[in-house]
Amino acid sequence: MEELSPPERVALVLHDVFALPFDEIAEVLGTTSAASRKLASRARGRIAKARRRQPPSKAETAEALQAFKAAAQAGDLARLVELLHPEAVYVVDGGGRVTAARMPVHGGERVATLAIRVVLQARPDSIELIELNGEPALAAHRDGALLWVDTVELVDGRIVAIRRVANPEKIGHI
Repeated sequence: MEELSPPERVALVLHDVFALPFDEIAEVLGTTSAASRKLASRARGRIAKARRRQPPSKAETAEALQAFKAAAQAGDLARLVELLHPEAVYVVDGGGRVTAARMPVHGGERVATLAIRVVLQARPDSIELIELNGEPALAAHRDGALLWVDTVELVDGRIVAIRRVANPEKIGHI
């Protein structure tokens, strides 16, 4: 549903959930009945396509994480932008205990720039691939202490979300 446009969402929900006829939906959207029918149809098709997507394998996720790590450490902005989906989002949990972005950062280029800046500022001794909750993740260390753990979400081989946990209370057991 998040990937649908607002008019597609409205048409789909009003028709498929609340059983409103398309002529009433057209009034709500300020369009024609045929256009409302098309919006709902397009929304159903996009949802069906999203359901058919196979989740990436652990190997694909590990490969994406390794490529992300290498590009961030090398300061290779162009490579990071290639790896990231244009609509990528970066979310960090610092728990108020470490410096972290307070709001999600949206957009592949902005996320790539931030990734490079964080590596340059934090200067981790190592960033290694680990397994966390049965999935590949990246763990960054400095002076023997864990700085953060990154997990990613992939769609069609590109990173659409980076979730970083830097809150010492949440990563202390890792």
